[in-house]
Amino acid sequence: MFKIAMLVGWLAMPASGWACSCLYGTQGLASTLKEARAQAGFIYLGRVRDQENPSDGFATVDVVEAFKGSVKVGDVLQLPYGWSGDCLLSLPPGQTWLLYAGDTSPEEVWRCSRSRRIFSDDSELTWLRTGVLPPVPVSLQREAVSCKACDIDAIGGRLVAPPELPPATPASHSEAEVLWKKGQPFFTTEYAETDEEHRVLFGMSREGRAFELTEGSGTSRARKACERRVQLRWCKRLELRQRAAKLFAFHCVDPREAQEVCDEQESRKSEWLPMERLPARACSWFDPSAPNCELAEARFPFPAGAPPLPVLACHPRTPAARSGSYACEVKTAPEPGPPEP
Repeated sequence: MFKIAMLVGWLAMPASGWACSCLYGTQGLASTLKEARAQAGFIYLGRVRDQENPSDGFATVDVVEAFKGSVKVGDVLQLPYGWSGDCLLSLPPGQTWLLYAGDTSPEEVWRCSRSRRIFSDDSELTWLRTGVLPPVPVSLQREAVSCKACDIDAIGGRLVAPPELPPATPASHSEAEVLWKKGQPFFTTEYAETDEEHRVLFGMSREGRAFELTEGSGTSRARKACERRVQLRWCKRLELRQRAAKLFAFHCVDPREAQEVCDEQESRKSEWLPMERLPARACSWFDPSAPNCELAEARFPFPAGAPPLPVLACHPRTPAARSGSYACEVKTAPEPGPPEP
């Protein structure tokens, strides 16, 4: 499983630059977990130490709990780490990760394995410790949402372009470096150091002021439609700092207080649709409590009188969507929705 997933990531790289795309199976939750355990050589919980020298390309990780393989509590490992498109894990200091490694070494980890950041209430940890499977949903309920969307690219482009012209488009990182050195207006995209779901834009406005735009998504860990917020901070200047081996990123020096320039939740409207049957093979169970699902527009009513719980509550990732990608959560009670017909 690990070698196949890694190959998919490399084959998905476009010629224009690095990219890493991972494919995960859509079999049921129980099958996904049992297959992952069987095919991993090592499974353990690790805590990332502070990185003294990011240029090394390795993060120091302390093993705090071990589930499979010869790795044991107290072991100190050097895990390869990177950013964005290089198929390596992003391992910010202080985070705790559940790590599935290959057959040869507990340090054989990468983005397309089952490794992910862990929080204290994680149901997969409970399964690894006790053998008790996480709750398996038997029904689905999807949310329909609408809002005035926050477009961080348009906001950044408006800061850069003259008022009479359309918003500028983001520059590639190499183009941004050239423009930055020349003191010319630009903006480019990075990702937050602690969360790659959230984007950060750095740039120079048309008036020559350095800025940082940050996109967040409220209190949820998953990206959902109509929860984004965009904040602007003016900077004394921008610097290029090393984030990992061969990787430099812009940094906002002496930022001023953040100003909120857009909040989708101010215009958010939400409605929960009636319960429906859970389609087969629609979800990827990378996180047993929060799967990603691809849902068709067609809905099939849940059978009357059948036990509907646990339920998979699914939030669209784009406003007004009736199909496509959904961020879902396993819940033990349904969301309030319209009365059944």
